[in-house]
Amino acid sequence: MATGLAAAPAGAAPTWVAPAFTLAEVTVGHRPGTPDNAPILGVLRPGVLVAAGHHRNGVLLAPVTADLVVSELAGEPAEHAFGPERFAAAPAEALS
Repeated sequence: MATGLAAAPAGAAPTWVAPAFTLAEVTVGHRPGTPDNAPILGVLRPGVLVAAGHHRNGVLLAPVTADLVVSELAGEPAEHAFGPERFAAAPAEALS
């Protein structure tokens, strides 16, 4: 039994419209990472705490990430090299 497009009746119109632009690059990932392959841990702005970008090391880094997040939420942030500010001074071309 045919499935998907093979099962569509002959002459059926597509249900999507081709985009009017050309894609330069497409990336898809279920494991979000950062340009320097290290996670982002810290305050982005007041009231917004981020702990993301662990890529494939999320499970391995969960305990230390939890410790850093808890210390931040307790108002006693620990020193570390994973703050979001490390990208603030980088030129855009260095991050691509």
